[in-house]
Amino acid sequence: MSSNRKGRSGHRLIFLFLSVVFLFRLSPAADIPYVWTGVDRIVAVADLHGDYDRFIFILTQPGVGVLDEELHWVAGKTHLVQLGDIMDRGPDARKIFNLLIRLEKEAAAVGGMVHALIGNHEEMNIAGISLDYPNYVTVEQFVDFLPESYRKAKEAEYLKTLSPEERKTAEEGGLDVATDGSLASFWREILDRRDPEARKAYVLGFNDAYGDWLLQKNVIIKINDVIFVHGGVSEAFSKWPLREINTVMRTELEFFQGRMRDPQQYRHPFKPKIVYNPDSPLWSRGLAKGSEESARSEIDRILANLGARAMIIGHNFFRFNSGSSPVVEKKNVARFQDRVWIMDTGISAIYGGIPSALIIDHGEFRVWGETEEVAARSAVKLPPPKILSTKEMEDFLRTASVVGRGPGPGGRTDAWRLTLEDGGTVRTALFKYIDRRRPDPLADSYKYELAAYALDKYLVLGYVPPIVEYRVDEVPGGLQVFVGNAISEADRKQQNLTPGDPAAFEKSMTDLRVFENLVYDDCRNEKDTLIGRDDWKIFRVDFSEAFAPKKDTVPHCDIRRCSRLLYKKLLSWDDKTVAGLMTPYLNEEEIRALNARRELIFRYVQKLIEFAGEANVLF
Repeated sequence: MSSNRKGRSGHRLIFLFLSVVFLFRLSPAADIPYVWTGVDRIVAVADLHGDYDRFIFILTQPGVGVLDEELHWVAGKTHLVQLGDIMDRGPDARKIFNLLIRLEKEAAAVGGMVHALIGNHEEMNIAGISLDYPNYVTVEQFVDFLPESYRKAKEAEYLKTLSPEERKTAEEGGLDVATDGSLASFWREILDRRDPEARKAYVLGFNDAYGDWLLQKNVIIKINDVIFVHGGVSEAFSKWPLREINTVMRTELEFFQGRMRDPQQYRHPFKPKIVYNPDSPLWSRGLAKGSEESARSEIDRILANLGARAMIIGHNFFRFNSGSSPVVEKKNVARFQDRVWIMDTGISAIYGGIPSALIIDHGEFRVWGETEEVAARSAVKLPPPKILSTKEMEDFLRTASVVGRGPGPGGRTDAWRLTLEDGGTVRTALFKYIDRRRPDPLADSYKYELAAYALDKYLVLGYVPPIVEYRVDEVPGGLQVFVGNAISEADRKQQNLTPGDPAAFEKSMTDLRVFENLVYDDCRNEKDTLIGRDDWKIFRVDFSEAFAPKKDTVPHCDIRRCSRLLYKKLLSWDDKTVAGLMTPYLNEEEIRALNARRELIFRYVQKLIEFAGEANVLF
């Protein structure tokens, strides 16, 4: 009887084991790629610890070349590796996560890739122990990852502690721990007393928002013949297959994540092999310590086991003295004859270190690293982009190659943002492809954008950025120059910025009002009027809903003055010529309405002149 029971128990254990193995092999996480070959350029950035601003500073530097000034991917097929420890000590982990999630899509669209590796601080937050360590989780990070319902309930408690005047001020200004010291103190008290309810809310909120995303990432990856990992690989772990390190780590973290979500279901004892292991690839510090001479043979064995020529790690921040305005050099970070690169240079301002990145270009290693002070003082001043004529810009748009692609500014038109290059000239453009023309009740079309540009050229106004017909992946649309380094008229007014030449600016806005009436586009949407920050030049974008078949002026867009040049253009307007320009884009009813509006506007300006005098109307 006893032996039969033992036999049945043994069969059940074997069945359970095989079931787990079978399910594990079917798990999508088990098939997440971790090896890439044939990658020409790699950029690796180590521990960020909540410092979003310094991460942006690194990625936008010309020597790194990952993002443009609008924070969009311009690195083509580059692989960006973030070596872990996005979280803790600094305030902006959530902003970094959101940036990486967006860049994953932008990079993938042009053949590049973003790798966010799991570091020990991500491990601690997923598993729910980061709050046990003083000053790891900042107030800002804590509040950022709380579930909205819990946060609002606590904020309601906070508001009750204020006087009516203080409450009104707090509600009007928005409850922001970054700007409200009293609110920050309220949350700090909750953190300091280790409120179990708050702890649970934080861990669940983080896992729901980003933990599941992180568990689709790797602990260790190999690109070409280089290993990338947060802490380092000891000789013992170098004998593990990379796939096993990644999948075991995910499985263990999923257990801890599950136990936080449902303690009853995960109440059985569990002893992890990697999580919390001081020798694991997330925690190991062996490669950064000790004599290189004595450890050289060990490094040889580790890299041989991994089938790699070099390893890039973070986690091991050490200070080095390079003067009052330091830079990072190869001698600061490379060990073992350039086979181990330790890229944790204390990037986060909390450490007072130096922003840095490792660039591997066609197998050659190069370190970029300098403080903001050095960058400001020694940055190479690139020549301004060559000024192209309208014809040259149109030709460029038609012939340039697309070297970068990402999402545009959003909205119903859903434009794509493209980076173009031709003969060393680089420009950013928006590709608009929605084509719902009238009589569709939700008219929205890139054809109306092309019509607005054609009319703008006919009147020699220069408000509409050049746009040409174009195809991306066989999708027809309009490719329009992106207006960079500009502020919208709505934001200019909100920030109370004064133009360099207020009189000239006002005159240009006056002619724009006439043009908006001509194309029948609402002048009240001042987000579509862009102002160059350097020269105060005015641009008008987004005419995707313009040219309504109405023979009247636009409501609320009164015309009071007009330049003499535009007045002459309206006078010499030829209906047939305009119809010929508009025929590729507008239907007959829309063209007739446009010509009728020109006649109405011209006669209206004439009456203004008769009433107020030419000098008070024309300029």
